[in-house]
Amino acid sequence: MGANAMTQNSEQHHRFQEGIDDLQRYIKEVLDGKTVYEGNLLIQKLDSFAEELVEHLHDELPTIESTKMRAAFTVQDLMKIKAALGKRVLKEVSLTTVLPLGLVLHDKSTAPEFPPLPRLVVWVVRYGLWYLHSDAWEFGPCDAYGKLKPGFVQ
Repeated sequence: MGANAMTQNSEQHHRFQEGIDDLQRYIKEVLDGKTVYEGNLLIQKLDSFAEELVEHLHDELPTIESTKMRAAFTVQDLMKIKAALGKRVLKEVSLTTVLPLGLVLHDKSTAPEFPPLPRLVVWVVRYGLWYLHSDAWEFGPCDAYGKLKPGFVQ
């Protein structure tokens, strides 16, 4: 990747980080009962940084393209990164929400074998964990089976 390969990407973070921090503070205040939830305010906060974030994500993809990553890191380096990320995810993420979220956001017609989990785990997520937060999943583009809901473009 070379020195300064991600300078532009890193500089772009400053353009939307304040908006993300503001959104995170608002959500925490709502969850803590200090502030009343207002949908219009949430949308306003999201809109305050959405364009910069989307531009950044588009710009960053070529920077982290797989052939560039393989050229910059050894297989051992990538395995260490993967292991560290795995530990962090297991420590910080609730699988009771992330696994069902993976189903509701994934259109099976694009990658039928996703998620790469044992069938028993997918069954538990689909028929067990799904119902813990089913009120939230109704807003996702797909149902528990990965089929796009009416009104969502394929």
